[in-house]
Formats: sequence, structure tokens, C-alpha cells
Amino acid sequence: MPTVREITTILEELAPLALAESWDNVGLQVGRFDREVTGLLLALDFSEAVLAEARRKEANLIVTHHPLIFKPLNNLQFDRPGGEVWEEMIAEGFVVYAMHTNYDRAADGLNQYLAERLQLGQVEPVEEGAEEHLKLVVYVPEDHIDPVFNALTAAGAGWIGNYSHCTFRTAGLGTFLPRSGTNPFLGEVGAISSVPEVRLETIIPAWKREKVIEVMLAAHPYEEVAYDLYPVVQKDGRAGLGRVGVLPRPQAFSSFLAEVKTLFNGETLRWGGFSRETVRKIAVIGGSGGKYLGQAKGKGAEVLLTSDLGYHDFLQAEQLGMTVVEVGHHTIEAVGLNRIKEYLEKDRTLTAEFKKRIHLSEHHIKPYTFY
Repeated sequence: MPTVREITTILEELAPLALAESWDNVGLQVGRFDREVTGLLLALDFSEAVLAEARRKEANLIVTHHPLIFKPLNNLQFDRPGGEVWEEMIAEGFVVYAMHTNYDRAADGLNQYLAERLQLGQVEPVEEGAEEHLKLVVYVPEDHIDPVFNALTAAGAGWIGNYSHCTFRTAGLGTFLPRSGTNPFLGEVGAISSVPEVRLETIIPAWKREKVIEVMLAAHPYEEVAYDLYPVVQKDGRAGLGRVGVLPRPQAFSSFLAEVKTLFNGETLRWGGFSRETVRKIAVIGGSGGKYLGQAKGKGAEVLLTSDLGYHDFLQAEQLGMTVVEVGHHTIEAVGLNRIKEYLEKDRTLTAEFKKRIHLSEHHIKPYTFY
């Protein structure tokens, strides 16, 4: 069975910790990285019912969307209300890991999944500038450019918006003198050599720096590889909060509402703001997205689908000429657990046997009921 470290490494490929908001608390919450994982349970929140379910399914790793530990703890008194579940969790060796705003903002995270479920095209984040980028420049002998290019792009280099494999090549002449004790791929020790080389440039997310450099060095034939990293200002990227895109065709607003209701299993919707007959460009933000109304409008969205809207959000939407549709916070985010399960099931390092031990929680959080 894999260790917690091996599982979380896969999860952090999907949702890098660096994408989390500064106020958030994501990653390992309780437990240890070297523990063997007997099974994995995906849940929106940690609760006594979720712990009991994990116990029944022999899943000692619980991955939640909302962090179990959000604010610093002053103590862990087991004889206080709610303390029993902590005592059981720790005594029985359960591990708890959280994927919150890092998953919301990830390139293929919650909001991307919601956009796909809504069948949106020409998709881009509502939020800009969520991900720091670097320019990578490496010098490669001409006849080895393809292996290095393939390794870099397979590791996630070369993404600009929805375009992948973005690089630039410049031919030139490299010179070097192998000193005593070296084992040069080309040239001879003690003699100056000149080799036709290609300057290969690409862009990488800063959080992928170590992995990208590792695979680049492995694919490069030289004993010592010359490469540079430069900070860049990259306005657009695949990571960021929310998604905005277009429906396959203009649609009656009433029909759009009916499809959203079906997508969320009949959940009661609220809508307001500007009244319109047809819609085409939709923004979606899992969780509380009211403060992004202006950014969604700036992206050309006609409708914002989100949660936790207040009175003034509906008034602002009307002033902006925007229509807002609200679905329950618990409902819109719980849908995204499916993407995490699918991602783990596609991973080639996990065995078929372990993939059968990955479960979606049957305990559906519903903190309120409409009367």
C-alpha cells in the first residue's frame, strides 16, 4: 500500500499548496507522512459521521475540502463537547489532509470541473495573477532537442492560457573546455570544443520548478547542464479562482436554470440581479464568490453561478447588469470531490487494488433545510 506522502504528492500535483490563499490552512492536518494508507475517504468536511464511515471502510486517510484545523488550536481537551472525535481519530491513527483554496484555484481543480460539467467552452479563470511563473532557458545539442522538449512539456512546462507545448528555439554555437576529472558527452578533456546548440525557452509555474528541472536534467545528455531561470510577469494562466466560458449555444435563461438544478440533484436555487431571457457567457465560482462579481463582469460574463450571496450582492448584480444564481455552498463544492477521485484513479503509480479503496463519502453535509 502507498504511504501518505506518496498519496499527497499526487494530490499536490493536482492542487499545489502554493496556490492556497494566505489565510488558508491546507495540506496535512493530522497524522504522519510515513504511515501506510489502507484506504482513502474523500469528504467535504470532517465529522463524527465521516470518521465512522472511514472506520467501516478501513480508510485511514481522510481527505477533506474544508480544513479540519482552520484557526490555531489552544488545546485538545477530549472531555469537552466534540473532543471525543479527536480522541478517537488520534488513538486509532487516522490521517486527515485538506485541499481547500489550493484546489479551488488549481488549473484542473474544483472550478475547472464545474465549468466542464456546465459544458463551457473558451474557459479562463475569473481571477488573474494567481500563479507565479518563471522562464526557463536551457542549451541543448541540436540532435537532443526533442527528448528534452518532450520531457519538459510532459512535466507541465510550456502552458500559456489554454495553449500547451509553448517554447521558442534559437540556434547558436556553444563552447566549453572539459577539465581534468570530467566525462564530457561531446569533445575531449583538455581541448576547447564548439558544438551547434539550441537555446530552448519555455515558461513554467514556479511551484513546478524542482520537478521540471529534475526531468530536464535527466533528459539532457550533458554532464553539466547550462540553464537559467527568470521571473516573469505572466498576466494569464490556467490557475485562478473561478471559471468563465461560453455555453455551446445561446440558451433560454429558464432552460439554463433547469439544467443547473439537475446538475445539483434538484437543489433549490436562488437567482436575482438583472433579468434576462437568454444567456451565453457564464462565470462559476465554487464557494463564496460574491466579491468577484466585478471581475466576472469584466470578463464579459452575463451570469455568475456561486454560493453564499447576500442582499447587497443581488443589488450590486442588478446595477452591473449581471444575473446571479446561488446554489448551496455544501452542494456546489461537494461535486468537486469527484474530480479528486478521478485524478487518483488515473494515476499510474497506484495499483488497481488500491484504487478500489478510494471512496467518496456517503455522508452528505446539509447544514440547513428550506421550510
